Amino acid sequence: MVENELTDILKRAFEYKAAGNFKQAIQYLYKALEYDQESSEVLAEIAGLYFELNNFEKSIRYYEQALLYDTENINIKFKLANVYKQVNLVSKALPLLISICEKELKPVYLAELMNLLYLESDFEAVIEYFEKYNLSNVKNASIYYYTGASYLALGNTKKALELYKEAVEFDNSDYDIVYNCANLLYQEGQYKEAAKILLSNSYAKMNHKTFALLGDICISENKTNEAIEYYSKACRLNPRNPLYYYSLATAYSVNGFLKEAEENYHNAVKLSPNNLFYAYTLALVYYQMKQISKAKEKIKGILAINPDNINALTLKARIATDENDVVSAEQILKKVLEKEPENDYALYIRSQVYKKLAWWEKALETINLAIKYNPNSIEYMSDAITYNISSGNYSEAEDLCFRILKKDPNYIFAYVSLTEIYVKQRKFSEALENIEKTLELDINTDTAYIMKATIYRENELFDQAIESAKRAISLAPDKNEYYIFIADLCYLNKKFKDAERYYKEAAQYDPTSVYAKYRVALSAQRTGDYKEAAAYYSMANRLNPSNTDISLDYANCLCQTKQYKTALRILQKALDFSDSTEKTQKIMEKNAYIKNQLDEQMFGFQKLIDNFKKNTQKNKKEK
Repeated sequence: MVENELTDILKRAFEYKAAGNFKQAIQYLYKALEYDQESSEVLAEIAGLYFELNNFEKSIRYYEQALLYDTENINIKFKLANVYKQVNLVSKALPLLISICEKELKPVYLAELMNLLYLESDFEAVIEYFEKYNLSNVKNASIYYYTGASYLALGNTKKALELYKEAVEFDNSDYDIVYNCANLLYQEGQYKEAAKILLSNSYAKMNHKTFALLGDICISENKTNEAIEYYSKACRLNPRNPLYYYSLATAYSVNGFLKEAEENYHNAVKLSPNNLFYAYTLALVYYQMKQISKAKEKIKGILAINPDNINALTLKARIATDENDVVSAEQILKKVLEKEPENDYALYIRSQVYKKLAWWEKALETINLAIKYNPNSIEYMSDAITYNISSGNYSEAEDLCFRILKKDPNYIFAYVSLTEIYVKQRKFSEALENIEKTLELDINTDTAYIMKATIYRENELFDQAIESAKRAISLAPDKNEYYIFIADLCYLNKKFKDAERYYKEAAQYDPTSVYAKYRVALSAQRTGDYKEAAAYYSMANRLNPSNTDISLDYANCLCQTKQYKTALRILQKALDFSDSTEKTQKIMEKNAYIKNQLDEQMFGFQKLIDNFKKNTQKNKKEK
């Protein structure tokens, strides 16, 4: 009778368990305990049900009770160890698993022991178990994975990768194992194999981590369009991950889509407002979009949180350099480089400060330091080429060009710079040959046409030079210096009307250009348009009153229309700015000439008056 009742109770308990009604099942198992309080099986069942209900405290209590009545029961030990692991009681779980493995070495038990040892950072013990039991013939993915992870933690990447691959080969259904193997392959530069292994998992295409890693792989392979596609999928699958938006924004930025980059950097900042690096990248893209006020505002916000933020300070220095505030830029960079003397980007910006000041030696010394700390930066080497050319170090500049072309055989700037070097050395045949190579790479390279025009100009082939310069302008109509270039050519070729027109274009694109306005005046004066010339001399003189050459030419122009008093006033101001005896003498000579003209003018006027009076008196007498 008792046996039948117990059987019915246990049957009802297991029916409730099968239906997922764990609380009701536990109630019936409590009733079963009334018949046998020392039943390890019933106690273990109650413990298991409490585990399902996430009541780990009671689960442990009942498993421990079950183990008291059946001390050698491996199944109970293993389950209790699992609950201990859930509540981070690793010190209690480990002895249980060790005793289990000593009694019965099943792969599933050993894998769990190795997992716990790995979580405890006892990497040597994991490897020791692997070698101790000679598990090379055991095809358990977890065992190979934890051993590989331990080798990786100890710095043996080669062995780790070997074991990871074997783990995937044994079982590619475990996404974590597959992902970590693919990630290690990616870090080791084995991009195609990484993608292949990652996509071998059936769950991979549903996991956001898959597409984030595929995006990283594509970025490493310079496939930015594909990277954008993968990062976008990662964002859609997990729209709360700021790193995905940051990666997507970076891919857009590399591809030149700054508006999209701004939007996604903004999303990253919104999701992680305390991440100052994300805030910095948003400030940087504002800078790249020439939204300087927004960039400054974001930098200000970063520095309000961390006044010593190196990235924000360096970008602030770059903006100050662009705005010709070289004093502020240098003060900021000094602070940055005191903290990080090997900060290559800060050194790069400082070299640009020196460039603004035309301190070529310092600029070159500083950019060379930046290259020392970041020898793979083509941008730094490009600046070093410019500084070397400006300093007359043509062989050093040429070596840098070839270094860049070794890294990137299609880098246009290096070809154009080589041409400039050959022109400076008057190696015109080499220069022309090199520029043709450049145009073969890209027929729409405006700088190549300007260099071609320079070659023609140096060989006094002015018509060809002008045509090449016109092609450069058609490709880059917003570059003020190209209008200056072609205008200078026209002026040199005595085509003053054309020169005047191009100088005016240059002045329109850059209203602060003293040179352009001055040259408009010179060209107009050569065509006899003194009124136009005087108007542009006046503008140039107002922009740069200390330029005595402009003042002298302006005075000469005024003299052409006999505006001697205005000319004298211009020359009087010029005397205040004269910085050499020679210039002072020229001004004084011109001054004397004008005064003489005024005296003659006055003498002629007085003579006219005297004659008028004399004739008037004569007429009166005759009457």
